[in-house]
Amino acid sequence: MHQQFLEKGEILNFALSRIKKKSLNININSSRHIFITGLARSGTTALLQALDSSNNFGSLRYKYMPFILIPKVSNIYSKYLINKKDKIVLRIHDDGIKINANSPECLDETYWLNSTYKQYDFSKSLTPHNIDKRSVEGYSYLLNQYSKIEQRDNLIIKNNNAHLRILDLSSYLSNSRFLILFRSPIPHAISLLKLHKRMIKIQTENEFVFRYMDMIGHWEFGKGKKPFIYESTQERQLNEINDQDVQYWLKQWIFTYKWILNNVCSKKKSNIKLVCYEDLCTDKNYLNSFYESISVNPDKINFQFKLGKSNTFCKDNLDPENLKQANDIYQMLKKESHK
Repeated sequence: MHQQFLEKGEILNFALSRIKKKSLNININSSRHIFITGLARSGTTALLQALDSSNNFGSLRYKYMPFILIPKVSNIYSKYLINKKDKIVLRIHDDGIKINANSPECLDETYWLNSTYKQYDFSKSLTPHNIDKRSVEGYSYLLNQYSKIEQRDNLIIKNNNAHLRILDLSSYLSNSRFLILFRSPIPHAISLLKLHKRMIKIQTENEFVFRYMDMIGHWEFGKGKKPFIYESTQERQLNEINDQDVQYWLKQWIFTYKWILNNVCSKKKSNIKLVCYEDLCTDKNYLNSFYESISVNPDKINFQFKLGKSNTFCKDNLDPENLKQANDIYQMLKKESHK
């Protein structure tokens, strides 16, 4: 079923053609969605679950899979075939976040995989790319259908890959808000490395996990890893480092957030906001100010942000130049996030 609805086949082709037909001349600014993006392990899922707990927003949820591109079918399936008392389990990331069939998740990438991605060669890496109005119309139609299913005016959508098209998305969807999460570089890099190793093991033991992540465009780590590349020389630089080394992930962090600073923050777009994960965890004033900035009542949030476990990683193992560059970028991101 996953293969037919997400990977290839006549059913997938039918779903995409239906979206294209139904979305013709749709008003793409009829809703005010919230989009969450940033590198994996930056706190994007934590923020997604926090906002979802307010019950103010709809979202895309595990229970809609694998029919995510045919909303009517996914709605029927979720109502009649999913046990609403589905037990809560720890997700395979081993990060303490608990999920069940009703939990929100990054599932919209399946749309971009089968539309815009066909224009680019993303076989080895992912790069910033443009999207046209017609593809945004199809995307907006899909989200609006889930708004109706969820019986909410607005959705929260988490997608780590979305930062690669955030400039076009934020221009077309000017009434929506875009939140870019960032996290202190050393703990972030270590977290990425640990998850990368864990996912390789899981995907080696279970082929479906590997195929499933490939079907939904989840390539940040594991056997199917594809790095984010922003300049032509960066791919060579990453290829020179073993991805079993934390230096690799620190370099990826630098590439990503330097690009965000120079190419996204520099545009000063009012509907794009940087969000510091450490400040969400430790600064009550920052947290309340953040909720106020996106029109959410903090009293309705049933979620507590927590810092990751402390680690004893020796910074002497890191290249001093990379370490300094990463810390400088982090401080600049923090300044931008407090504006």
